[in-house]
Amino acid sequence: MSDVLLHKAGRNTATAVPNTFIDTLMRDANGEFVKVYLYLLRCLGDADREFSVAGVADALDHTQRDIMRALSYWERQGILCLEYRSDGQLSGICLMDSAAPAPADSAVAVTSKTVESVPSFALDGNDTVVAASQKPLEHSYSPDEMFLLGKDSNVQEILWVSERYIGHPLSSNESSTVLYWYDGMGMSADLVEYLVEYCVEHGHKSLHYMNKVAHSWVERGIETVDQARENDVMYSGLYRVVMDGFGIAGRNLTAPEREYLTGWFREYGFSEELISEACRRTILKIGRPSFQYADSILRNWHAQGAKSLDDIKGLDAVHKSTKAAAARSASSTQNAAARKDRFHNFSEHGYDYNAIQSLLVTQ
Repeated sequence: MSDVLLHKAGRNTATAVPNTFIDTLMRDANGEFVKVYLYLLRCLGDADREFSVAGVADALDHTQRDIMRALSYWERQGILCLEYRSDGQLSGICLMDSAAPAPADSAVAVTSKTVESVPSFALDGNDTVVAASQKPLEHSYSPDEMFLLGKDSNVQEILWVSERYIGHPLSSNESSTVLYWYDGMGMSADLVEYLVEYCVEHGHKSLHYMNKVAHSWVERGIETVDQARENDVMYSGLYRVVMDGFGIAGRNLTAPEREYLTGWFREYGFSEELISEACRRTILKIGRPSFQYADSILRNWHAQGAKSLDDIKGLDAVHKSTKAAAARSASSTQNAAARKDRFHNFSEHGYDYNAIQSLLVTQ
């Protein structure tokens, strides 16, 4: 096959991508993570471009948590460094001069850090402080097993992400629990990371609680993050709110209907209260359940930046005022037209006066 010339027409600005990134890191990276890194390079090359995690999430149609997971991944690869304030909030991102793969012995370093027994405490489902080392485990990995598993880049990522979310270094027992989800139960690395994120987000940092969720997901056949998110919607209060709001009984929601719920909850970020209000207005307006109509209401609220019922009341007030002004304008126009025609409110005859005059003259 002949060579292909890669060139461009016209004069465009460009974003430089390190060759080492393309040659050694891009192939094995998650495609969404690659997008985040390329977008960082783009922003770095534009001094006038404002940067924030929320802005990156909007630009790439991701959640902010997805962006942080990508940033954490690239930090472990050694091509950027995340800087945090004393309160734990991200304050800066420093991109390294050149992208280089992590050292070959990094697995040993991560494993030795994780295997070491350290005093560790966590909150269980009842918010009671208990020693993590006292929690019963289904499988306990030996130091040698941990060392071998630690050579897996997925394991390094899972343990690192888990520690970040939980907020302390994992003990050997806690590490065994997390690794068992991946190695023993066959959950993917992405799903394990989402499991930890999901539980912490809902106020549960206990490995005991997370272990129950892991078993529940496996029993339901959940294998991907998307399936876990859909499961989150189905088993949340939102599912019941929509069922009650639309008066649906005797059946479960269909897959397309559940997709609407996922969008309202995940993409728009609406509370159950606002979604319930959209369902109520749908019934009042068209007299029947309609996910499409409710979605149009919520999409409009989202476009106008509404986040609470108070915001909705404000939008209603503006709409009512605008509608009243339009009605007054239309009424004024009609009244002006009526006054103009006041002296012409009769039927005019279509006589030909010239013809009549000629007729009179000839007589």
